[in-house]
Amino acid sequence: MNYLQQLRERRDAALARAKTPFNAAKGESRSMTAEETTAYDAAMAEVRSLATQILQAEEQERLDAEAAGNTQPINNHNTQEARDLSNYSLLKVVRSMSGGAPLDGIEREMHQQAVAEARSLGQDVNGVGIPQMLLSRRDNSITQPTQPEDGSAVRAVDTVRPIIDLARPKSVLRALGATFLTGLVGDIGVPSLSQGAKSTFKGEIETLDKSNQKFKDAKMTPHRMGTWVRRSKQFLAQTSPGIELLLRSDLEKSVVQELERVAINGDGQDNEPLGILNYSDILQLVLGANGAAPDRDTLVLLEALVEGQNLALDSSGYLINVATKAKLKRTKVDEGSGLFLMNSNTELNGYPVQVTTNVPRDLSKGTSNSKLSSAIFGDWSQLLIGQWGGLDITVDNITLAKQGQVEIIIQTFHDVLAAQPKAFAAVKDLLTE
Repeated sequence: MNYLQQLRERRDAALARAKTPFNAAKGESRSMTAEETTAYDAAMAEVRSLATQILQAEEQERLDAEAAGNTQPINNHNTQEARDLSNYSLLKVVRSMSGGAPLDGIEREMHQQAVAEARSLGQDVNGVGIPQMLLSRRDNSITQPTQPEDGSAVRAVDTVRPIIDLARPKSVLRALGATFLTGLVGDIGVPSLSQGAKSTFKGEIETLDKSNQKFKDAKMTPHRMGTWVRRSKQFLAQTSPGIELLLRSDLEKSVVQELERVAINGDGQDNEPLGILNYSDILQLVLGANGAAPDRDTLVLLEALVEGQNLALDSSGYLINVATKAKLKRTKVDEGSGLFLMNSNTELNGYPVQVTTNVPRDLSKGTSNSKLSSAIFGDWSQLLIGQWGGLDITVDNITLAKQGQVEIIIQTFHDVLAAQPKAFAAVKDLLTE
Protein backbone atom coordinates (compact mmCIF):
# COMPACT_ATOMS: atom_id res chain seq x y z
CA MET A 1 0.00 0.00 0.00
CA ASN A 2 1.48 3.37 -0.99
CA TYR A 3 1.69 6.47 1.20
CA LEU A 4 -1.26 8.24 -0.46
CA GLN A 5 -3.57 5.28 0.06
CA GLN A 6 -2.48 5.08 3.70
CA LEU A 7 -3.42 8.73 4.17
CA ARG A 8 -6.82 8.16 2.61
CA GLU A 9 -7.51 5.18 4.86
CA ARG A 10 -6.43 7.17 7.91
CA ARG A 11 -8.79 9.97 6.88
CA ASP A 12 -11.69 7.55 6.47
CA ALA A 13 -10.93 6.00 9.85
CA ALA A 14 -10.84 9.44 11.49
CA LEU A 15 -14.20 10.32 9.94
CA ALA A 16 -15.65 7.10 11.33
CA ARG A 17 -14.32 7.96 14.81
CA ALA A 18 -15.92 11.39 14.61
CA LYS A 19 -19.29 9.92 13.69
CA THR A 20 -19.36 7.56 16.68
CA PRO A 21 -19.91 10.20 19.42
CA PHE A 22 -21.96 12.37 17.09
CA ASN A 23 -24.38 9.55 16.21
CA ALA A 24 -24.60 8.50 19.84
CA ALA A 25 -25.72 11.98 20.88
CA LYS A 26 -27.99 12.35 17.88
CA GLY A 27 -29.68 9.01 18.54
CA GLU A 28 -30.48 10.05 22.10
CA SER A 29 -31.53 13.62 21.12
CA ARG A 30 -28.95 15.23 23.37
CA SER A 31 -25.76 17.24 23.23
CA MET A 32 -22.49 15.41 23.25
CA THR A 33 -20.83 14.94 26.61
CA ALA A 34 -17.50 16.57 27.37
CA GLU A 35 -15.71 13.29 26.64
CA GLU A 36 -17.62 12.83 23.39
CA THR A 37 -16.89 16.42 22.35
CA THR A 38 -13.20 15.94 23.01
CA ALA A 39 -13.16 12.75 20.95
CA TYR A 40 -15.13 14.37 18.13
CA ASP A 41 -12.94 17.47 18.00
CA ALA A 42 -9.77 15.39 17.99
CA ALA A 43 -11.05 13.17 15.17
CA MET A 44 -12.18 16.11 13.02
CA ALA A 45 -8.86 17.90 13.59
CA GLU A 46 -7.16 14.79 12.25
CA VAL A 47 -9.53 14.72 9.25
CA ARG A 48 -8.67 18.31 8.36
CA SER A 49 -4.96 17.69 8.81
CA LEU A 50 -5.08 14.55 6.67
CA ALA A 51 -7.07 16.33 3.95
CA THR A 52 -4.19 18.80 3.62
CA GLN A 53 -1.61 15.99 3.65
CA ILE A 54 -3.55 14.13 0.94
CA LEU A 55 -3.56 17.17 -1.33
CA GLN A 56 0.18 17.58 -0.76
CA ALA A 57 0.84 13.89 -1.41
CA GLU A 58 -1.22 13.96 -4.63
CA GLU A 59 0.75 16.95 -5.86
CA GLN A 60 4.08 15.35 -4.97
CA GLU A 61 3.05 12.12 -6.66
CA ARG A 62 2.34 14.01 -9.86
CA LEU A 63 5.63 15.87 -9.65
CA ASP A 64 7.55 12.66 -8.92
CA ALA A 65 5.92 10.96 -11.91
CA GLU A 66 6.89 13.83 -14.18
CA ALA A 67 10.49 13.77 -12.93
CA ALA A 68 10.72 9.99 -13.19
CA GLY A 69 10.00 9.97 -16.93
CA ASN A 70 10.53 6.56 -18.48
CA THR A 71 12.61 4.86 -15.81
CA GLN A 72 11.25 5.37 -12.31
CA PRO A 73 8.21 3.82 -10.58
CA ILE A 74 4.92 5.70 -10.99
CA ASN A 75 2.03 5.54 -8.49
CA ASN A 76 3.61 2.61 -6.66
CA HIS A 77 4.08 0.59 -9.85
CA ASN A 78 7.47 -0.78 -10.77
CA THR A 79 9.22 0.28 -13.95
CA GLN A 80 7.76 -2.53 -16.08
CA GLU A 81 4.24 -1.84 -14.85
CA ALA A 82 4.67 1.88 -15.51
CA ARG A 83 5.90 1.08 -19.03
CA ASP A 84 2.89 -1.12 -19.69
CA LEU A 85 0.43 1.48 -18.39
CA SER A 86 1.97 4.15 -20.60
CA ASN A 87 0.97 2.01 -23.60
CA TYR A 88 -2.72 2.22 -22.69
CA SER A 89 -4.66 3.72 -25.59
CA LEU A 90 -8.16 5.12 -25.27
CA LEU A 91 -8.35 5.36 -29.04
CA LYS A 92 -7.62 1.64 -29.32
CA VAL A 93 -10.45 0.93 -26.85
CA VAL A 94 -12.92 3.00 -28.87
CA ARG A 95 -11.86 1.39 -32.14
CA SER A 96 -12.25 -2.10 -30.66
CA MET A 97 -15.72 -1.33 -29.37
CA SER A 98 -16.78 0.34 -32.59
CA GLY A 99 -15.63 -2.64 -34.65
CA GLY A 100 -16.83 -5.31 -32.23
CA ALA A 101 -13.30 -6.62 -31.62
CA PRO A 102 -12.34 -8.00 -28.19
CA LEU A 103 -9.92 -6.08 -25.99
CA ASP A 104 -6.45 -7.42 -25.44
CA GLY A 105 -3.22 -6.42 -23.75
CA ILE A 106 -3.08 -3.64 -21.16
CA GLU A 107 -6.52 -2.36 -22.20
CA ARG A 108 -8.09 -5.70 -21.25
CA GLU A 109 -6.21 -5.80 -17.93
CA MET A 110 -7.36 -2.29 -17.00
CA HIS A 111 -10.94 -3.16 -17.92
CA GLN A 112 -10.86 -6.11 -15.57
CA GLN A 113 -9.55 -3.93 -12.76
CA ALA A 114 -12.29 -1.36 -13.42
CA VAL A 115 -14.91 -4.13 -13.20
CA ALA A 116 -13.54 -5.14 -9.81
CA GLU A 117 -13.68 -1.51 -8.61
CA ALA A 118 -17.28 -1.18 -9.78
CA ARG A 119 -18.31 -4.34 -7.94
CA SER A 120 -16.87 -2.93 -4.71
CA LEU A 121 -19.33 -0.04 -5.17
CA GLY A 122 -22.24 -2.34 -5.98
CA GLN A 123 -22.23 -1.20 -9.62
CA ASP A 124 -21.76 -2.84 -13.00
CA VAL A 125 -19.57 -1.83 -15.95
CA ASN A 126 -21.77 -1.87 -19.05
CA GLY A 127 -19.08 -1.04 -21.59
CA VAL A 128 -15.31 -0.89 -21.13
CA GLY A 129 -14.04 0.25 -17.75
CA ILE A 130 -11.15 2.58 -17.00
CA PRO A 131 -9.91 2.11 -13.42
CA GLN A 132 -9.13 4.86 -10.96
CA MET A 133 -5.36 4.52 -11.39
CA LEU A 134 -5.61 5.70 -15.00
CA LEU A 135 -7.49 8.85 -13.99
CA SER A 136 -4.77 10.18 -11.74
CA ARG A 137 -1.43 8.70 -12.87
CA ARG A 138 0.83 10.25 -15.47
CA ASP A 139 2.00 8.60 -18.67
CA ASN A 140 4.39 9.48 -21.48
CA SER A 141 2.31 8.76 -24.59
CA ILE A 142 1.15 10.45 -27.80
CA THR A 143 3.98 12.84 -28.51
CA GLN A 144 6.07 11.01 -31.12
CA PRO A 145 5.60 11.65 -34.87
CA THR A 146 4.05 8.27 -35.74
CA GLN A 147 1.47 5.98 -34.19
CA PRO A 148 0.67 2.31 -34.91
CA GLU A 149 -2.35 1.53 -37.09
CA ASP A 150 -4.13 -0.27 -34.23
CA GLY A 151 -4.20 2.97 -32.22
CA SER A 152 -1.66 1.93 -29.60
CA ALA A 153 -0.05 4.91 -27.92
CA VAL A 154 3.61 5.50 -28.67
CA ARG A 155 6.30 6.33 -26.12
CA ALA A 156 7.66 9.79 -25.51
CA VAL A 157 10.13 11.49 -23.23
CA ASP A 158 9.10 15.08 -22.55
CA THR A 159 5.30 15.35 -22.38
CA VAL A 160 3.67 13.84 -19.30
CA ARG A 161 -0.11 13.43 -19.38
CA PRO A 162 -2.74 11.50 -17.47
CA ILE A 163 -5.06 9.10 -19.26
CA ILE A 164 -8.04 11.25 -18.33
CA ASP A 165 -7.36 13.85 -15.64
CA LEU A 166 -10.51 15.02 -13.84
CA ALA A 167 -8.67 17.53 -11.67
CA ARG A 168 -6.45 19.39 -14.12
CA PRO A 169 -5.50 22.98 -13.30
CA LYS A 170 -7.88 24.17 -16.04
CA SER A 171 -10.65 23.45 -13.54
CA VAL A 172 -11.59 26.78 -11.94
CA LEU A 173 -12.61 25.00 -8.73
CA ARG A 174 -9.25 23.25 -8.54
CA ALA A 175 -7.50 26.59 -9.06
CA LEU A 176 -9.50 28.17 -6.22
CA GLY A 177 -8.52 25.37 -3.83
CA ALA A 178 -11.51 23.00 -3.80
CA THR A 179 -10.76 19.70 -2.04
CA PHE A 180 -10.72 16.72 -4.42
CA LEU A 181 -11.24 13.31 -2.81
CA THR A 182 -10.46 10.30 -5.02
CA GLY A 183 -10.49 6.56 -4.52
CA LEU A 184 -13.62 6.71 -2.34
CA VAL A 185 -15.53 3.58 -1.37
CA GLY A 186 -19.07 3.67 0.04
CA ASP A 187 -20.79 6.65 1.64
CA ILE A 188 -18.49 9.19 3.32
CA GLY A 189 -19.86 10.88 6.45
CA VAL A 190 -18.88 14.53 6.94
CA PRO A 191 -20.29 15.75 10.28
CA SER A 192 -19.89 19.46 11.00
CA LEU A 193 -20.54 21.78 13.94
CA SER A 194 -23.43 24.13 13.13
CA GLN A 195 -23.54 25.81 16.55
CA GLY A 196 -20.51 25.77 18.79
CA ALA A 197 -20.03 25.94 22.54
CA LYS A 198 -20.24 29.38 24.18
CA SER A 199 -18.18 30.21 27.24
CA THR A 200 -19.17 32.88 29.81
CA PHE A 201 -17.56 34.43 32.88
CA LYS A 202 -19.08 33.54 36.25
CA GLY A 203 -18.36 34.17 39.88
CA GLU A 204 -16.19 31.87 41.98
CA ILE A 205 -18.99 29.46 42.94
CA GLU A 206 -21.63 30.31 40.31
CA THR A 207 -22.90 27.59 38.01
CA LEU A 208 -21.61 27.81 34.44
CA ASP A 209 -24.14 28.14 31.62
CA LYS A 210 -24.69 25.04 29.52
CA SER A 211 -23.71 25.31 25.86
CA ASN A 212 -26.20 24.15 23.28
CA GLN A 213 -23.97 22.57 20.67
CA LYS A 214 -25.62 21.54 17.44
CA PHE A 215 -24.24 19.24 14.78
CA LYS A 216 -25.17 18.63 11.18
CA ASP A 217 -24.53 15.19 9.76
CA ALA A 218 -23.88 15.39 6.02
CA LYS A 219 -22.55 12.68 3.79
CA MET A 220 -21.15 12.19 0.34
CA THR A 221 -22.62 9.40 -1.72
CA PRO A 222 -21.85 8.32 -5.30
CA HIS A 223 -24.06 9.88 -7.98
CA ARG A 224 -23.91 8.48 -11.50
CA MET A 225 -22.89 11.07 -14.06
CA GLY A 226 -22.97 10.43 -17.77
CA THR A 227 -21.81 12.38 -20.78
CA TRP A 228 -20.88 11.70 -24.38
CA VAL A 229 -18.96 13.04 -27.34
CA ARG A 230 -19.63 12.46 -31.03
CA ARG A 231 -16.81 11.57 -33.40
CA SER A 232 -16.74 10.54 -37.04
CA LYS A 233 -15.43 7.15 -38.08
CA GLN A 234 -12.97 8.99 -40.27
CA PHE A 235 -11.63 10.78 -37.19
CA LEU A 236 -11.16 7.46 -35.36
CA ALA A 237 -9.41 5.93 -38.36
CA GLN A 238 -6.65 8.55 -38.36
CA THR A 239 -3.23 7.71 -36.97
CA SER A 240 -2.01 11.22 -36.20
CA PRO A 241 -0.33 11.29 -32.77
CA GLY A 242 -2.60 14.14 -31.69
CA ILE A 243 -5.84 12.21 -32.24
CA GLU A 244 -5.74 10.33 -28.92
CA LEU A 245 -4.84 13.49 -27.05
CA LEU A 246 -7.79 15.27 -28.64
CA LEU A 247 -10.11 12.38 -27.74
CA ARG A 248 -8.95 12.35 -24.12
CA SER A 249 -9.19 16.14 -23.82
CA ASP A 250 -12.71 16.07 -25.22
CA LEU A 251 -13.83 13.64 -22.53
CA GLU A 252 -11.96 15.52 -19.80
CA LYS A 253 -13.61 18.79 -20.75
CA SER A 254 -17.07 17.26 -20.78
CA VAL A 255 -16.68 15.66 -17.35
CA VAL A 256 -15.00 18.66 -15.71
CA GLN A 257 -17.60 21.08 -17.08
CA GLU A 258 -20.50 19.04 -15.72
CA LEU A 259 -18.83 18.59 -12.34
CA GLU A 260 -18.26 22.31 -12.06
CA ARG A 261 -21.79 23.13 -13.16
CA VAL A 262 -23.39 21.02 -10.44
CA ALA A 263 -20.86 22.08 -7.80
CA ILE A 264 -21.78 25.71 -8.48
CA ASN A 265 -25.48 25.56 -9.35
CA GLY A 266 -26.77 21.97 -9.09
CA ASP A 267 -30.41 21.78 -8.04
CA GLY A 268 -30.18 18.63 -5.90
CA GLN A 269 -32.97 16.94 -7.88
CA ASP A 270 -33.01 13.75 -9.97
CA ASN A 271 -29.71 12.42 -8.60
CA GLU A 272 -27.96 15.75 -9.20
CA PRO A 273 -25.82 17.01 -6.30
CA LEU A 274 -26.72 20.33 -4.69
CA GLY A 275 -24.58 23.26 -5.82
CA ILE A 276 -23.26 26.04 -3.59
CA LEU A 277 -25.73 28.64 -4.90
CA ASN A 278 -28.69 26.46 -3.92
CA TYR A 279 -27.70 25.73 -0.31
CA SER A 280 -30.30 27.32 1.94
CA ASP A 281 -27.73 28.17 4.61
CA ILE A 282 -25.00 29.91 2.60
CA LEU A 283 -24.63 33.61 3.32
CA GLN A 284 -26.31 36.01 0.89
CA LEU A 285 -25.92 39.68 0.03
CA VAL A 286 -29.06 41.29 -1.43
CA LEU A 287 -28.47 44.48 -3.42
CA GLY A 288 -31.98 45.80 -4.07
CA ALA A 289 -35.49 45.23 -5.35
CA ASN A 290 -34.26 45.27 -8.94
CA GLY A 291 -30.63 44.39 -8.28
CA ALA A 292 -27.75 46.83 -8.52
CA ALA A 293 -24.46 47.38 -10.30
CA PRO A 294 -21.40 46.12 -8.39
CA ASP A 295 -19.17 48.62 -6.61
CA ARG A 296 -16.36 48.40 -4.07
CA ASP A 297 -18.87 48.25 -1.20
CA THR A 298 -20.41 45.15 -2.80
CA LEU A 299 -17.09 43.33 -2.68
CA VAL A 300 -16.24 44.46 0.85
CA LEU A 301 -19.65 43.47 2.22
CA LEU A 302 -19.53 40.07 0.50
CA GLU A 303 -16.15 39.36 2.07
CA ALA A 304 -17.31 40.62 5.47
CA LEU A 305 -20.19 38.13 5.53
CA VAL A 306 -17.74 35.22 5.37
CA GLU A 307 -15.04 36.78 7.53
CA GLY A 308 -17.64 37.40 10.24
CA GLN A 309 -18.08 33.65 10.71
CA ASN A 310 -14.65 33.30 12.41
CA LEU A 311 -13.60 30.52 10.07
CA ALA A 312 -10.04 29.64 9.09
CA LEU A 313 -10.50 30.80 5.45
CA ASP A 314 -7.61 28.76 4.07
CA SER A 315 -8.41 29.21 0.35
CA SER A 316 -10.49 32.36 -0.06
CA GLY A 317 -11.38 33.67 -3.48
CA TYR A 318 -14.04 34.85 -5.92
CA LEU A 319 -15.91 32.95 -8.61
CA ILE A 320 -17.67 35.07 -11.23
CA ASN A 321 -18.98 34.82 -14.79
CA VAL A 322 -17.75 36.61 -17.91
CA ALA A 323 -20.47 39.30 -17.74
CA THR A 324 -19.45 40.22 -14.19
CA LYS A 325 -15.78 40.27 -15.18
CA ALA A 326 -16.54 42.67 -18.04
CA LYS A 327 -18.58 44.91 -15.74
CA LEU A 328 -15.91 45.00 -13.01
CA LYS A 329 -13.19 45.86 -15.54
CA ARG A 330 -15.26 48.83 -16.72
CA THR A 331 -16.28 50.07 -13.26
CA LYS A 332 -14.00 52.61 -11.56
CA VAL A 333 -13.21 52.33 -7.87
CA ASP A 334 -13.72 56.09 -7.56
CA GLU A 335 -13.44 59.18 -9.68
CA GLY A 336 -9.90 60.12 -8.69
CA SER A 337 -7.68 57.05 -8.52
CA GLY A 338 -8.03 55.86 -12.11
CA LEU A 339 -8.32 52.29 -10.82
CA PHE A 340 -11.03 49.81 -11.76
CA LEU A 341 -12.68 47.22 -9.53
CA MET A 342 -10.88 44.48 -11.46
CA ASN A 343 -7.44 45.43 -12.75
CA SER A 344 -6.13 41.95 -13.63
CA ASN A 345 -7.45 38.59 -14.77
CA THR A 346 -6.30 36.77 -11.61
CA GLU A 347 -7.17 39.04 -8.68
CA LEU A 348 -10.26 40.83 -7.35
CA ASN A 349 -10.06 43.14 -4.34
CA GLY A 350 -6.90 41.39 -3.16
CA TYR A 351 -8.22 37.83 -3.52
CA PRO A 352 -7.78 35.21 -6.30
CA VAL A 353 -10.58 35.17 -8.85
CA GLN A 354 -11.69 32.60 -11.42
CA VAL A 355 -14.15 33.09 -14.26
CA THR A 356 -16.57 30.51 -15.67
CA THR A 357 -19.78 30.47 -17.66
CA ASN A 358 -21.13 28.01 -15.07
CA VAL A 359 -21.88 30.92 -12.73
CA PRO A 360 -25.46 31.93 -13.63
CA ARG A 361 -26.33 35.05 -15.59
CA ASP A 362 -29.49 36.26 -17.30
CA LEU A 363 -31.33 36.17 -13.96
CA SER A 364 -34.35 38.40 -13.40
CA LYS A 365 -35.67 40.23 -10.34
CA GLY A 366 -38.36 42.80 -9.56
CA THR A 367 -39.69 45.03 -12.30
CA SER A 368 -36.40 45.55 -14.14
CA ASN A 369 -35.96 44.04 -17.58
CA SER A 370 -32.19 43.93 -17.09
CA LYS A 371 -30.47 40.58 -16.72
CA LEU A 372 -28.61 39.91 -13.49
CA SER A 373 -25.60 37.77 -12.58
CA SER A 374 -24.41 35.82 -9.55
CA ALA A 375 -21.00 35.89 -7.85
CA ILE A 376 -19.55 33.81 -4.99
CA PHE A 377 -16.88 34.60 -2.41
CA GLY A 378 -15.72 31.94 0.01
CA ASP A 379 -13.21 29.49 1.39
CA TRP A 380 -13.06 26.97 -1.44
CA SER A 381 -11.26 24.34 0.62
CA GLN A 382 -14.69 23.75 2.17
CA LEU A 383 -16.02 22.52 -1.19
CA LEU A 384 -15.47 18.76 -1.39
CA ILE A 385 -15.54 16.97 -4.76
CA GLY A 386 -15.51 13.20 -4.42
CA GLN A 387 -14.92 10.47 -6.99
CA TRP A 388 -15.73 6.77 -6.71
CA GLY A 389 -14.01 4.27 -9.02
CA GLY A 390 -13.10 4.98 -12.63
CA LEU A 391 -14.99 5.41 -15.91
CA ASP A 392 -17.40 3.20 -17.84
CA ILE A 393 -17.15 3.76 -21.62
CA THR A 394 -19.70 2.60 -24.17
CA VAL A 395 -19.51 3.18 -27.93
CA ASP A 396 -22.71 3.49 -29.96
CA ASN A 397 -21.86 2.81 -33.62
CA ILE A 398 -25.45 2.15 -34.72
CA THR A 399 -27.58 5.27 -34.09
CA LEU A 400 -25.54 7.58 -36.34
CA ALA A 401 -24.14 4.94 -38.68
CA LYS A 402 -25.70 6.59 -41.75
CA GLN A 403 -23.84 9.81 -40.94
CA GLY A 404 -20.56 7.93 -40.45
CA GLN A 405 -20.41 8.89 -36.80
CA VAL A 406 -20.17 7.11 -33.44
CA GLU A 407 -21.14 8.29 -29.97
CA ILE A 408 -18.65 7.71 -27.16
CA ILE A 409 -20.56 7.56 -23.88
CA ILE A 410 -18.90 7.69 -20.48
CA GLN A 411 -20.29 7.18 -16.99
CA THR A 412 -18.63 7.88 -13.67
CA PHE A 413 -19.57 8.42 -10.01
CA HIS A 414 -19.12 11.73 -8.20
CA ASP A 415 -20.58 13.90 -5.48
CA VAL A 416 -20.02 17.46 -4.28
CA LEU A 417 -20.57 18.86 -0.80
CA ALA A 418 -20.15 22.22 0.88
CA ALA A 419 -18.72 20.93 4.16
CA GLN A 420 -19.28 24.32 5.81
CA PRO A 421 -21.92 26.30 3.84
CA LYS A 422 -21.32 29.48 5.82
CA ALA A 423 -17.82 29.57 4.40
CA PHE A 424 -19.48 30.93 1.23
CA ALA A 425 -21.35 34.14 0.50
CA ALA A 426 -23.24 34.79 -2.73
CA VAL A 427 -24.84 37.73 -4.43
CA LYS A 428 -27.44 36.87 -7.05
CA ASP A 429 -28.61 40.26 -8.29
CA LEU A 430 -25.58 41.91 -9.85
CA LEU A 431 -26.56 44.27 -12.66
CA THR A 432 -23.89 43.50 -15.25
CA GLU A 433 -25.38 44.73 -18.52
